[in-house]
Amino acid sequence: MQAFKKYSLLLLFSVLLLATSVADMFVNSRQFSEMENRYLTQRPQFSLSQLFRNEYTPKYEAYINDQFVARDSWITLKSVSESALGKIENNGIVYGSNHHMFEDYRSTDERRLEQNINFINAYFEKYLGQSNFTAAIIPSSYAILDSLVPQGLQNVDQNKRIQEINSRVPSGVTVWDLFPAMKGAVQKADAEGIQDPVYYRTDHHWTTFGAYNAYQSFAQARGLKAVDWDSLGPLEHQVPDFYGSYYSKCKLYSAVPDTITYFDIPFQSIVIDGEEKPGLYDSSLWDKRDKHAAFLWGNNGVTVIKSQNNLNAQKGKTTRILLIKDSYGNSFAPFLTYSYDEVYVVDLRSMTEKMSDFMAAHSFDDVLLMYSFMNFASDTNISLLTE
Repeated sequence: MQAFKKYSLLLLFSVLLLATSVADMFVNSRQFSEMENRYLTQRPQFSLSQLFRNEYTPKYEAYINDQFVARDSWITLKSVSESALGKIENNGIVYGSNHHMFEDYRSTDERRLEQNINFINAYFEKYLGQSNFTAAIIPSSYAILDSLVPQGLQNVDQNKRIQEINSRVPSGVTVWDLFPAMKGAVQKADAEGIQDPVYYRTDHHWTTFGAYNAYQSFAQARGLKAVDWDSLGPLEHQVPDFYGSYYSKCKLYSAVPDTITYFDIPFQSIVIDGEEKPGLYDSSLWDKRDKHAAFLWGNNGVTVIKSQNNLNAQKGKTTRILLIKDSYGNSFAPFLTYSYDEVYVVDLRSMTEKMSDFMAAHSFDDVLLMYSFMNFASDTNISLLTE
């Protein structure tokens, strides 16, 4: 008994280690974690060469970490414990007011950002004169919903940095500043009593209302008619219990889920990477964790939407727009059908065709290059614009 009292913590730890090791032997490996919204590491194949090069051990450690017994429960326990201690940040996510989460984003990859500025400018300069070009950088939620951000958070000043990027766009390219549109959307929603209107609480994307207000601002800037939000009411659907990318990182046990709004916008056809789809959304994902991926069937190479929605239709003429985007554009693109006859959407992360071949094969009235700031500052695929 004296030995037990003296080494009680050691003995309890040994029992816990033995119990979890035995339990791990009888638990099947999981392919995907719904809670974390990611694929989990699988058991690596053993080889002596990898072991001697110290490549096998790190892989096996990652496998053990991902497949640890009751992993989801331990993650939840960690979140509860940290909240009880008053911690307002976990895994790069900061907890703000009104249950909003924000990125802890204190620096950018300046080298990558400079390269990407040069890549888009080279693209613009190569094709100027063929279409009307517009460049837009989307600010993150913390830059717009600043009143909900915890005091003292020293994040990158995105307004300042976006203005710097805009100042370097070649003459002849229209700069579309999204700060006024997003700030205006917040004010509009406050006046109309719309809750959490512009960005999701648990996710980095803008909401459908935020995407609509961006679309309306763009259409007005191009001198085009835009569909009225209220007229979309009969087409509206809502999907509850959306836990987004921020939640997947921090696993805050008290997180309040978002509700996704989408519209059954009429269309003639939607073709994604050569395959015709039955609708604008992958409806099978509304019941999954990553519900946002339902918009426009995720991040695909080339998407073409044709419709008869165009409020600016001209007899005998087919108007086209090319949207070069990241995932923010997936909820934005469907609204463009109300201002153009055909909407082409390109995501460089999945595009297999060379951009030079694509541009030679198509003509566009407008080309909109639109990226969120943090993605623009880190994306390694923007160089494909110049190929």
